[in-house]
Amino acid sequence: MTSLISKVAVGLRMLTVTVTLLAVAACSSFGMRHPVPAADAETAALVSSPVIRYWGDELPKGNSEIFSGLARSASPKFLALSGGGMNGAYGAGFLVGWTARGDRPKFDIVTGISVGAVIAPMAFLGPRYDKRMESIFSNLAVQRSKGPGVLAALLGAPAIADNTPLRIAIAQVVDQQALDEIAAEHRAGRRLLIGTTNLDAERPVVWDIGAIANSNIVNRLELVRTIILASAAVPGIFPPVLIRVNAEGKPYDELHVDGGVTQQVVLLPGGFGSSGPKLNGTLYVIYNGTIEPQRDAIQQVSSVSVLARAVPSLLKYRGRGDIIVLENAVRARGIKYMLTAIAADFPQPDNLFMASPAWLNELFTFGYKNGRAGNWQKHP
Repeated sequence: MTSLISKVAVGLRMLTVTVTLLAVAACSSFGMRHPVPAADAETAALVSSPVIRYWGDELPKGNSEIFSGLARSASPKFLALSGGGMNGAYGAGFLVGWTARGDRPKFDIVTGISVGAVIAPMAFLGPRYDKRMESIFSNLAVQRSKGPGVLAALLGAPAIADNTPLRIAIAQVVDQQALDEIAAEHRAGRRLLIGTTNLDAERPVVWDIGAIANSNIVNRLELVRTIILASAAVPGIFPPVLIRVNAEGKPYDELHVDGGVTQQVVLLPGGFGSSGPKLNGTLYVIYNGTIEPQRDAIQQVSSVSVLARAVPSLLKYRGRGDIIVLENAVRARGIKYMLTAIAADFPQPDNLFMASPAWLNELFTFGYKNGRAGNWQKHP
């Protein structure tokens, strides 16, 4: 009886500590915010900016320039890069291998979500950026992210890991020269799009990076880097990103996180409507993850082990759903659909955000071999 009472007492103390930690966490240490009022969410914009972003869950209103890439050529080529953490080494390797194969096209539209957003500018600018793409993942693996840790996150820190290595990598991806080249390609009718999630509005946002690069926005280089950082800000792992906006002449901020929270792959805002003229084009989807089931029996059943298995399964099937919806839409418009993803039997690390340099090199090489061999599949 005494033993039972002791166990109950210990359990109550643990519960008290947990509730206290969660209460403190509710008072986030992210700092004082000025969020956009709900009534102004539709009109909030960056100061003196052209149309540079769209809600990702609805078709743009009117005759938007974002669609110009669809009719740029008689046989347009589109590339969509998914999220996936360090699995992005697969997509980077695939693109470099595709270059070596000799038939990698110049894409009319390139889109990126999360780690795909990091790769997208280099994929958009072409093979001369392959070396840069290869070095990014090597450097990210060596520069392990350090941060406040799980306990500090429970006590109110906005994330477990520091995003400094990611910031450095993004600055290397998009420098002033790359930004100027993106602007020139935008003027030629090509489009580079990146997705984030507006956490305040609980909606996806698609950013027209070429329009920003080609604009007169004073801090356009920093803005592009901030958008890519936001797109790759996995909630709870990396800090969310504040983006300053104006609404009704007053300054506010929006909280943006990983675009993969709301959509794993994207082609155009609104999901690319299935109605419209037929297009003799091709959509290539590089999915930085596995889409096939992977058997891995849970040996020790606990809330942690169940969640550790259930959450990745949820994300996998969410990604599959996004892929299938996009496939059906583009096929209805006469567009060929090509997909590549990591094979289910390729070994995965325990933590995709702390992967070893050796594992990243293996994954990059695996992607390279698939790209060079032209290994595409036509269905998930």
